[in-house]
Amino acid sequence: MERNELKSIVENLLLAADQPVNPDHLLQTFVNGTDRAELTAVLDELTEEYQSKSLQIVQVAEGYQLCTRPEYADWIRKFLKLDKTFRLSRAALDTLSIIAYKQPITRTEIEAIRGVDSSGVARTLLEKKIVGPAGRKDVPGKPIMYRTTRKFLEYFGLKDLTELPTLEDFSEEIQGENVSPQAEILFESPADDPSPEAAQDLPKGPTGDLPGNPAEDSPSQE
Repeated sequence: MERNELKSIVENLLLAADQPVNPDHLLQTFVNGTDRAELTAVLDELTEEYQSKSLQIVQVAEGYQLCTRPEYADWIRKFLKLDKTFRLSRAALDTLSIIAYKQPITRTEIEAIRGVDSSGVARTLLEKKIVGPAGRKDVPGKPIMYRTTRKFLEYFGLKDLTELPTLEDFSEEIQGENVSPQAEILFESPADDPSPEAAQDLPKGPTGDLPGNPAEDSPSQE
């Protein structure tokens, strides 16, 4: 297959994909038509070419994604009528940070760090699909462990977990600055229910535990 034809096909596949794609995923489509090294080179070439276009190709969630540019976000939001923004509370962000840096980690271990019951925030993060179950820990009771998902990488624009800021980065960034009590993440639609396995590990709250709900962060009953 000629290089220009291969590049055109990959460009169209990126446009058709609804999530980031990686060379291994593309390789399954071509079946002996090329190899991983050539696909990676083509993806890098396209990324470079799109730097001068109104769209962009970014590396995120361990793959490549053809997407719009931030400067056009307001127009896209109006066109798609995306007028609802769900907030992650400070408690949810605290819990998400612990999971991101300590994963895989159990809810009991999260609560030991935070000092409060975290069942509500854990359920919120599961519902948003930015964390998910990561098996059970080999200790008495076999508690479920949690990890971040590819959605987490997509929402925060990370290639992989190695791009998480270090403690030194945090120290330099927040010195002398006021930290915002909340952060906003735009979700496309109401999330599905958490996986049955994960939900069994979490007590059900009376109000659904939406972000910012007081039920997210209640004193531990343990």
